[in-house]
Amino acid sequence: MSAARRDGLTIHQRSDAGWDPGLDAALDGHLRRHRNAVIATTSAAGAPQVTPVWYLWDGVALTASVPGWTVKVANLRRDPRIAICVDDEVAGCYATLTGSATIVDGPADDREAVRAATWPLLLKYLPEGEAAVRWSRIDADGDRVVIRLEPSRILWRAGVR
Repeated sequence: MSAARRDGLTIHQRSDAGWDPGLDAALDGHLRRHRNAVIATTSAAGAPQVTPVWYLWDGVALTASVPGWTVKVANLRRDPRIAICVDDEVAGCYATLTGSATIVDGPADDREAVRAATWPLLLKYLPEGEAAVRWSRIDADGDRVVIRLEPSRILWRAGVR
């Protein structure tokens, strides 16, 4: 268990036995309800590369569906380490998830794995009809991928103290 910290952060570490300390309902709710996350990857030159994205937290992993040609994807293919921050600027809450990302992709003629991973994310933001139209548009070139992070560590600040 982590001790109370002066800065209000709780550091959650994942092991084979689960999370220590366990993830509470406030953290889970925070990750499920917010609109944008900010993904940080490491460029080839070693500098941070930061991008806001739509995301989905399912209680185990955070996913983001992005074009496969982007710098963040190239960075992750070279170095899978990632940090993803979800903040609530009004309440002062934030969670930063870190670990190694995996890329869900596939050939242009078999988009089912990418579509299956993207579809629940689209439904978080859009009604089903709009989600179908959006999927057709965003994967028209067959180059969509999904970034998936099952975090090994979460820093959680539950609000302003």
